Amino acid sequence: MKKNILILCMMLSGIMTIHAQSDKKLSFSGYVATGLAMSTPEKTPLTFNVLAHYDLNKRLTAGLGTGLAIYEKALIPLYADVSYKLTRPHKFTPFVECSSGYSLAVEKNTKGGFYFDSGIGMEWAVLKRHRVFFAVSYDLQKLKRLKTFENQYMRAEFQENLSHSSIMLKTGITF
Repeated sequence: MKKNILILCMMLSGIMTIHAQSDKKLSFSGYVATGLAMSTPEKTPLTFNVLAHYDLNKRLTAGLGTGLAIYEKALIPLYADVSYKLTRPHKFTPFVECSSGYSLAVEKNTKGGFYFDSGIGMEWAVLKRHRVFFAVSYDLQKLKRLKTFENQYMRAEFQENLSHSSIMLKTGITF
């Protein structure tokens, strides 16, 4: 009798585990963005990002992302992302998102800094698990770089603190 109960419990837990794994909780996104620079020095940014999202419920996701951001220097942002669907998921679903983290500098004599991105967009359900999205966001990227001034009388090095802010237009895919 105990053996039969044990086997029944194992079968039920196996069925529950299979059911839980069939419910897709993890998704991935990739997007390209460019925008209008709102700071000095004025550089048009270009970014390529990838994210891994975990669905906390049908509307709220949290995840981690990275990519390549090119301002006047190349940076690699590492950030946490939160996204919220404003309505129940339909063919077209509006959403808001917020990302915050730190960027690593690729080039010599450059240090990364604080990264922030917040925006609103619309996703379009192309297939059951694939969605295309478009978004408009505010992007802030801070960095430091070592500059050198030199003439025939003197040579000086100084650290320049830069803060790039832009209105970004994003397009990407979630699968």
